[in-house]
Amino acid sequence: MNEERFRYTSAPERRERMLQFIGDQGYCTIAELSKAFGVSEMTIRRDVLKLVEQGIVRGFRGGVGSLSRHEMNGTDYRFRDVSQAGAKHAIASAAVGMVAPHSVIAIDAGTTANQFAQLLPADRDLKVITNSFPAVASLVGNTGVEVSCLGGTLHPDSLSFEGPAALAGIENVQIQTLFLAASGMSERGAFCANGFDAITKRALIEVSERVVLLADSSKFDARAMVKICDWEVIDRLVVDEGIEEEKLRMIRQQGVDVEVVPVTADEAIGAVL
Repeated sequence: MNEERFRYTSAPERRERMLQFIGDQGYCTIAELSKAFGVSEMTIRRDVLKLVEQGIVRGFRGGVGSLSRHEMNGTDYRFRDVSQAGAKHAIASAAVGMVAPHSVIAIDAGTTANQFAQLLPADRDLKVITNSFPAVASLVGNTGVEVSCLGGTLHPDSLSFEGPAALAGIENVQIQTLFLAASGMSERGAFCANGFDAITKRALIEVSERVVLLADSSKFDARAMVKICDWEVIDRLVVDEGIEEEKLRMIRQQGVDVEVVPVTADEAIGAVL
């Protein structure tokens, strides 16, 4: 984070810069803003209250967002689960090959990440940390995986556990590889549909040695307004062969290792059956 960006000479200027920061991130916690601007959380709360009263941001418990209520709601999980199913299966299959025996990994909440969970073999003695309800259900009966489920409130659209309990659980772990999910991608980085998911994803990134983004090529056309992270945070992107050459070149120029996976005929057929 570039501290030069957050220098200011007055409270109004601080709030103006804060508004720009919130707009860039989509959603921020009070604690994040306090750290970024070098003032107390009480001062940040007063600033946020003024911005909310002006009608230019939306306040939430423990944070603030720049989005409308409609944009803060994620797409229903069941719809996303069948969208691009062939590509998601190919991506998940390739990602399984990156998992070394005896690893400690985290599986983010997302449909591709859940397919990855379903494909994990039982012979690698893995420890899996996840906030995804579907991933937990998929791993039931896999004798080679020890599952730690992050607590919190179950979000009905993403089927993920969110909130203070989930964040507290993340603070106490160390992850070797995070398999991250995203709802959208652009030259600015990875995005998701709502601020609550973004905060959880950022917390998982903070405690992970390596971040692997699992995202099909349609995510470049998806409207997702809350920023998760810049490309510099991502170590590897696993994406299907539908990605445009221009997008692929842009991501690689950001220093990201990209694995482009083919979608087989069987996977494509299976997606529509």
